Amino acid sequence: MTTLIKNGTIITATDTYKADILVKSGLVSEIGREISKIASEIIDAADKWVLPGAVDVHTHLDAMRDGMTTVDDFETSTAAAAAGGTTTVVDYAEQASGRSLAETLEEWKGKAGPRAVVDYGFHVAICEVNETVLNEIPSMVEAGVTSFKISLDGNGDRRIGDAAVVEFLQRVGAAGALACVHAENGDVISLLLRRLAAEGRTSARFLPTSRPPEVEAEATSRVIALAELARVPLYLTNLSSAHAAEKVKAARDRGQQVFAETCSHYLVLGSERYEESDGIKYYSTPPLRPSWHHEVLWKAVSTGDVHVVGSDHTAFNFAGQKDAGKENFSQAPRGIPGIQERITLIFNVGVHAGKISANRFVDLVSTTPAKLFGLFPRKGTIAVGSDADMVIFDPKAELTLSKAIGLSRVDYCPYEGMRVHGAPWLVIQRGRMISREGKVMGKPGGGEFLPRNRFSGI
Repeated sequence: MTTLIKNGTIITATDTYKADILVKSGLVSEIGREISKIASEIIDAADKWVLPGAVDVHTHLDAMRDGMTTVDDFETSTAAAAAGGTTTVVDYAEQASGRSLAETLEEWKGKAGPRAVVDYGFHVAICEVNETVLNEIPSMVEAGVTSFKISLDGNGDRRIGDAAVVEFLQRVGAAGALACVHAENGDVISLLLRRLAAEGRTSARFLPTSRPPEVEAEATSRVIALAELARVPLYLTNLSSAHAAEKVKAARDRGQQVFAETCSHYLVLGSERYEESDGIKYYSTPPLRPSWHHEVLWKAVSTGDVHVVGSDHTAFNFAGQKDAGKENFSQAPRGIPGIQERITLIFNVGVHAGKISANRFVDLVSTTPAKLFGLFPRKGTIAVGSDADMVIFDPKAELTLSKAIGLSRVDYCPYEGMRVHGAPWLVIQRGRMISREGKVMGKPGGGEFLPRNRFSGI
């Protein structure tokens, strides 16, 4: 089957131009002016943008956190991704205590294989750093898993000490993979939680007090120093604050290979949400920050000190899950949904608002994620030989975000009632239409597992 996309404006991370695209056998076969070859299907993209399919490298799909399981499995979450213009996800396969990395990978492949609507790969999130786990890293890289994550927000039995962090960084780097770190100081968080509990300050409005930006900044600075000592690249997940962004900028100004990711909610939602009666809906880690942090993060996005905007899609219902923490926030599961809204949100608040260019937008949500995580140029661009993953995007569209148009199973939308500009009109994966105007045609199991290449920078 061949498809011809005509009259659109192609926007990649580096170029903007008008051209037609011919798709054959799931790949981009030809790009040029006035292509007149016979095709099985012709798509008129006049007055629309043609973007590379978006790549979301921070999701938690069909995962357990805080003793509860997310309401989305790979079918519902990747259907929502497709409707929102995301054609590839790299999900966190979460190692359980005592399980091998190989067992973890196979478990997540089993979850995704029959259900995923879009293509997928995996990071492995390591819960314990020991010799057995570290020795598995090279074989995981051979299996196409080329990124590994640890979190520094644990304490006690879950704490990963600095020596173990260095071991982790060096082993990951030596295997040709990229080390990902969630940076918050777990011991200090534990202290603050105990104090808040003793004082009876446990409602959602005290969430920011339990994990202040200084806790994120300290751990960010520390792991940057350890990565510099280990002489390896570092990828920081969930950057939420001006304080942490300052540490990243300082390291990059010194020439260190530090890459940072923020998430949609940290650019759009502020900590005043916790003052609302249902504020526990917005419990994420790190927590939302006061709104003045948004402008600092947007500056870091525009200057290149923040490289990726992920969704961190972690979908728990308010009723029966999140609301368990209405009186004591520590009883609620952490996470915010947003896999479907990510592209439109970043276009609206970034491009439409004049903060970033259309090319930078594509770079943040597609190209740089694909490069950092071993998928480029198969994913993340529109070029001859690349997978025909494309979003025909209408920059003039207007819509109101709401639960009513969301495809996730989650019972709320964190952006409810927000009026936005720009939306995917048609989403194509490997030459097949998988979504049109928010309606998904892609089938469960249609997504493919993506073994990823070793880290090679951007």
